[in-house]
This record gives sequence, C-alpha cells and structure tokens, in this order.
Amino acid sequence: MTIERRTRQRFPLNLELRFTASMSRRSPVKGRGEVVNLSSRGVAFRTETPLTPGLSIEASMEWPVTLNGDCVLRVTLEGQVVRVQNGLSVMSVARYEFRTNGRVGTPAASDLAALKQRIGNLLVPPSAASPQCV
Repeated sequence: MTIERRTRQRFPLNLELRFTASMSRRSPVKGRGEVVNLSSRGVAFRTETPLTPGLSIEASMEWPVTLNGDCVLRVTLEGQVVRVQNGLSVMSVARYEFRTNGRVGTPAASDLAALKQRIGNLLVPPSAASPQCV
C-alpha cells in the first residue's frame, strides 16, 4: 500500500507540453510530452525525452479555456523535475504565467509568414497590359 503524499487536487488533462530542462552548466534538453494531470504546485507528464530529478525545467502548454471566448492562452511553468518513473515525469511548479497566443481561428504571425513564403511569386499584381477580371 502506498501513502498518498499529494496535498493539492489534481486535474486530469490530455494536452501537449513543450519543455526545456537544464542543469547548471550543461546544454539544455528540449522535448515534448503529454500532460497527464496538473495541480497548482505540480505537473505530471509523459515524455520519451530522458529527464532526471533535479533538472530545472521551463514548460508551456496551451490552456484548455480561452480568454473572453476567442483568445487562446498558453501557460508557462517554471520549476524542477522532482520524479521520473516509467516515462512519467513530475515537475514542481515554482512560478507560472499566462500569455496570450492569438485569436481562435486566426493563424499566428509565424504561420502567416511561412504561408507567404510558400506562395512566393504566385500572387503577382496584374500589369496594365493584362486583361482585368470583372
């Protein structure tokens, strides 16, 4: 029988998590994972990226609720990896911040820039000699 150590309520979620973890003078490790559950002081997530307890970690995920019904939010979390077992990593949350991430159904500026680059010269303004569409 295991003793329940959690003092905060956990909320089950199924969201993508992006993170950067590091130990003082080492190269940072970047990865993605899937949130399993969340509380006000911790996040449990699955990842294939190898993490070890004691790493500082900064993570972000899209918040499942929009602001005013049309503004997508991201929450960024800072803390420390406290436990890793069988692909499940748990981080403590020392600090968090909500950030806006564009409007629902509106592509981000980086998406628009990539689209414009792909389209390239396909959208050339008509010259004076070419016929006009009516």
